[in-house]
Amino acid sequence: MKGQQMKILKYIFLFLIISSVGYSQNVKITDFDIPVSSARKFLINGFYSWAETDPDDTAAAKSVTSNGRLEAIYSQFYSSPGMKWNLDFTGGLNTLRGDTTRYNYILATDYSKYFSNTKGFFANGELQSNYTRKREFGKDNRPEVNLFAGLGYGRQVEATSLAKAIRIDQDLKKGGITSSYMPKSTMLKIAQIIDRESEYRDKYKALYESKIIEDIQKEIENSGVSKTQTLSALGFMRVRDVLYGTNQFIQPRLYGGDIRLGVGYTVLTRNEEIKSPSPTADLRARYAYPIGIEHQITTFANLSSPMDSNFAKLVTGNAGLNYYYNLTNRITFNAGYRAQLNQLYAGGGTTGLDKSAVDHFFSTGFTFYIENYISFNINGGIEKRHALDTRYFTNASVGFIIF
Repeated sequence: MKGQQMKILKYIFLFLIISSVGYSQNVKITDFDIPVSSARKFLINGFYSWAETDPDDTAAAKSVTSNGRLEAIYSQFYSSPGMKWNLDFTGGLNTLRGDTTRYNYILATDYSKYFSNTKGFFANGELQSNYTRKREFGKDNRPEVNLFAGLGYGRQVEATSLAKAIRIDQDLKKGGITSSYMPKSTMLKIAQIIDRESEYRDKYKALYESKIIEDIQKEIENSGVSKTQTLSALGFMRVRDVLYGTNQFIQPRLYGGDIRLGVGYTVLTRNEEIKSPSPTADLRARYAYPIGIEHQITTFANLSSPMDSNFAKLVTGNAGLNYYYNLTNRITFNAGYRAQLNQLYAGGGTTGLDKSAVDHFFSTGFTFYIENYISFNINGGIEKRHALDTRYFTNASVGFIIF
C-alpha cells in the first residue's frame, strides 16, 4: 500500500512539472518583490445547493436538503514595503426549503505594519465580524465581533500582476508577435503598470484600460524582441484579452508565508445570552506557492488556547490546503481540504471533559468562464463531522463580475 501511495505522488509531481513546462521565460512569479500594489474585486453570485445526508444507522432514511442563495462579494487589498491591509466582505440572502429567508454577512479585515522594508517582523491587527438573521434563546441574534492583535514574521506576496505579464509574454511569442521572450526588466515594468490600475482609473476615468495597454505596448516595443516597431492590432487584442478578457486569474497568484502569535478576543457574541469567552493565545500560519502560472497552492493552520486555567490544556484550531489549476484560459479546477479541531483537552485527571474531535471537509469542482464577466461554477464535496451523519453536497452558481 505504501509503495502504491508513493507511485501516486510521483505521478502527481510529474503532472505538475509537465503542465508547467511552458513556463520558461526570463522571469518567474517569485521574482516579484514588494512593490506598492493594490487591487479590488466585486462579484455577484446566484447560488443553488443540494445535499444528501447518509445516516450511519442503515435503518434510518436518507434526507435531502436544498438551499438557494444570492450573495455579493467585495474584496480589496493594498500592499507596500512598509505596510499591508486587506478587506473582504460577503453579504448573502438565503432561502432554505421549509424555512424562512435569512440574511447574513461575513466581514474580515486585517492590517500589518512591517518594521523594515523586507519580509521580516511585523505587527498585525485583525477584525472579523459575522451575522445571521436568526432568533435564539428567545432573542434576536446580533453581529458577532472578534479581534486579534499580535506580532509576526515573514510575508505573503500578491504577484498576480506578474503572472498576467508572463501570460502576455507567452501569448505574444506564441502568436509570432515577438521573436523571443521579453527580458526580465521589461516583464517587471509591465507588472508594475498592471499593478497601478487604480491609479490609471482615477486619472483617465473611462479611458484607463486603453491607457494601460498603450503603456504596456511601449514597454514591449522597447524590449528589443518585437518584430515590428509598432505593436499590431493583434498584439493589442492579445494584451487586452489577458487583462480584461476571460478572467483567467480570478484566483490570485501568491507566494511566501508568515507566522503570527498574538491574542484573540470576542468583543461581542452572536447573542446577548452568550457570555464572551476568555481571551485566547493564538498561533496562526499560512503559506502559498505558485507552480508556473497555471497552478496555485495555499495552506493555513491555526491553533488557539484560552488564557485562563485551561491554558495549554484546552486547544482548538483548524488547518487546510487549497489547490487551483487553470486547465485552459476559460476553465479552472479547484480542490480543497479543511480539518477542524473542535477540542483537544490535555489536562490530567479530566478524562470526562475530554471531547476531542476533528471534523473533515473536502470539496472539488470547476469554474467555467462563459463570457468576459460571467462565470459558471459547479462543486461537490463531503462533510464528516464528529458524531454526525456523513453529508454529501453539490453546489452550482452563476457569477457576475462587476469589476
